[in-house]
Amino acid sequence: MGIKRLVSCRSAGKVYSLLRIPASQEEGACAARLLVGERELPASLFALERRKVRELGLDASFAYKVLVMPFLDSRVARVEMAGPGSVIDSFPVRFDALKVASILAYRTKPMLCAAIRDFDHDYCAGRYCLAFDHGFQGADDDVWRIRIDWQGDAGAQPGLAVYGADGEPLEFTSHVFEYQLGLLMPDGVRLHRLYVSVLVKGSPRDFVIVAKDSSGRVARGFCSLDGRFFNALRGASDAYMSDACADNEAYRRWFERHRATPGQLAAQRAAERGQSPLVSIVVPCFRSNGSYLVELIDSVLAQSYARWELLLVDGSPEDGVVAQAVARASDNRIRIIAPSENTDIVSNTNAGIEASHGELIAFLDHDDLLEPDALHCYVAALEADPGIAVLYSDEDHIGEDGLLCQPVFKSALDVDLLYSHNCVTHFLAVRAELLDQIGLSSVDVAGAQDYDLTLRALAAGVKFKHIPRVLYHWRMHAGSTAGDSAESKPYAHTAGRLALERHFEQRGIAASIEDAGESFVYRVRYELPQPHPLVSVVIPSRDHADMLEECVASFLEHSTYDNLEFVIVENNSEQPETFACYDRLIERGAGRVRIVTWKGEGFNYSSLINFGVAASSGEYLLLLNNDTALISPDAIEEMLGYLQRPEVGVVGAKLYFRDGLTQHIGMLIGPGQACAHVNQNFPPARGGYRGRATRPSDYSAVTGACQMVRRSVFEQVGGYNEAFAVGFNDVDFCLRVREAGYLVVCTPYAELYHYEFTSRGRELADQEKLVRWKREQGMFIQAWPRIFTEGDPYGNPAFDPESTYFGLGE
Repeated sequence: MGIKRLVSCRSAGKVYSLLRIPASQEEGACAARLLVGERELPASLFALERRKVRELGLDASFAYKVLVMPFLDSRVARVEMAGPGSVIDSFPVRFDALKVASILAYRTKPMLCAAIRDFDHDYCAGRYCLAFDHGFQGADDDVWRIRIDWQGDAGAQPGLAVYGADGEPLEFTSHVFEYQLGLLMPDGVRLHRLYVSVLVKGSPRDFVIVAKDSSGRVARGFCSLDGRFFNALRGASDAYMSDACADNEAYRRWFERHRATPGQLAAQRAAERGQSPLVSIVVPCFRSNGSYLVELIDSVLAQSYARWELLLVDGSPEDGVVAQAVARASDNRIRIIAPSENTDIVSNTNAGIEASHGELIAFLDHDDLLEPDALHCYVAALEADPGIAVLYSDEDHIGEDGLLCQPVFKSALDVDLLYSHNCVTHFLAVRAELLDQIGLSSVDVAGAQDYDLTLRALAAGVKFKHIPRVLYHWRMHAGSTAGDSAESKPYAHTAGRLALERHFEQRGIAASIEDAGESFVYRVRYELPQPHPLVSVVIPSRDHADMLEECVASFLEHSTYDNLEFVIVENNSEQPETFACYDRLIERGAGRVRIVTWKGEGFNYSSLINFGVAASSGEYLLLLNNDTALISPDAIEEMLGYLQRPEVGVVGAKLYFRDGLTQHIGMLIGPGQACAHVNQNFPPARGGYRGRATRPSDYSAVTGACQMVRRSVFEQVGGYNEAFAVGFNDVDFCLRVREAGYLVVCTPYAELYHYEFTSRGRELADQEKLVRWKREQGMFIQAWPRIFTEGDPYGNPAFDPESTYFGLGE
């Protein structure tokens, strides 16, 4: 009687088989080999404890072992059971048959499957234990983040190899993210943990990653991917990274829960108001769809706020569509405005404005719809704050099937996102007195007249108010720009660029406007003063000489900016190589690199930054981590450009992990009762919600790993708060800059690598660091309670408060 497989089941890209072994062969069956043709792939063998044998009711006269091997989809392989110097048994493995066998095993032998499934996951004593954490789409190849644990020799860091399902070696690159030495586990055992990112060329769906110790002190381990596990890992990452537009059916359910109820509308209609303003709704009409126009009028008639007038500017009276729709409505608040001649949408819009009588003038496209509480919400906002001059709301789209979809949840006015595209759009309303002040749009911005009006209002310095409710439904059809395509109205893209150029001319800011490669999206390039002002790059440093040298060298060799100084703040380094590195950098810098020594004890990042700034000479400061490296040669020019606008206080950059995925493109306050990076792990070209990962945007904070700030602003707010020794100091600094009236901007056009956690380590991996982080978290919340209660102004109440991808909330 030989070795018998009692049950096999699949899990996480592997196959687990329970082998029954005659007692006479137990000692001989000490290893397993998996052969695909002549190629060997890893397999592991573990003894099943006698206690477990009894619990499962197995025949105790046999020995039992668990065989673990990668699942090789649609392959045939062979397993050899080996002892010292000999093969004692072998058997074929048909993986197609194992698919069915696994399904049956889970149904008929659930206890045995539960006993062996994932059997190898916590076997870290003297061997490498590998597990996939995440799978992401990369710029070229998929990115797989894996975790390697082992107990034993801390110096036995593994080498990696990757094999295809046929056993052939595959080309790959790997990047070590973090090494945690002596990590204390909940059961009191300490082990070592390595986080690694693996990119396999060609992005195969099935492969095996093997970790080996060349010295043989630690036994090899493996993790493997098959089609099913690939879908599970990528699906989990995609779900976690989904935004508010990911599921239109979920959005429609959300909308029904959050729109005004009949009872609320009745209360709004019955509300007593004082001197209520008249709201004029201007609708330019040209060859309007009769059904759409009737729906529009009905949506205005349904308003819970009654003091309105609807001005339909009829640019095509010959078709009779507008006249018929107005006759059907039979309401004297609706007027038809006949322009002197139909020339363009700007002239028709202006005719409506000139004919209006309202204190507030709102703009509605002739095929779109309003929610019944739209005007009520706007008037209530004006009553609460009479200083408001411009209002806008959230919106969604009406698909060609008539269903609501693609919600656009906006934030408080995001000036820099507005400079990339019209992120305000609907439901735009302005005070009539503002239009008297700034005038009407000119005909050469036809198609972008709403963008032009918004920009001119911004230049006037008036107050904007965002109403965080979906009050406007933008209809999508072939003739609409609702799909963000310039093909329907190519002139509108050109008009938008012209409006933006004029805005900067009006503000007296030297800038050029370029197309950003997408419809209705622009890139602003700011002119710098000549000669270029001095920028002081302040870098705290403690050992890790290799990273520091890479950081500084990347600027010395690749930066196109011609007036930099580097102030390296030495902080209690101990390794001789660090000081040798300083000497090399001073020599390479040719007078541009200085080392200043901080005399404090321990680690206080805020104190190091303040000390370095005090020792620097530049009008502008770049606060930089030593674990960064320059990617875009003109990053300094790009960041410095924003600081030529007087309202900008801090500028951050787009940072990438070693594997090319996004590490930082701005921060939100609130997730996890702290602060969090948005849109992490995106490939470079993925824009995310509202394009905020690839377009400049304003945020409450940007990471201190790379912050540019005007020296005068740094000194105005008192620099970094030294009470925050390690964490939250960068965010606290940004919030104080915002409190002083400045914007915090993050630009995707300045790109650097950020090798996060390789120099300092992660707080969650160390109890002492975790306690310190919790203490600073409490200090941060105590310092800024309002933002935690009211929410980040660059978020939206509709978002999941724990999502960093602008996902839909409850």
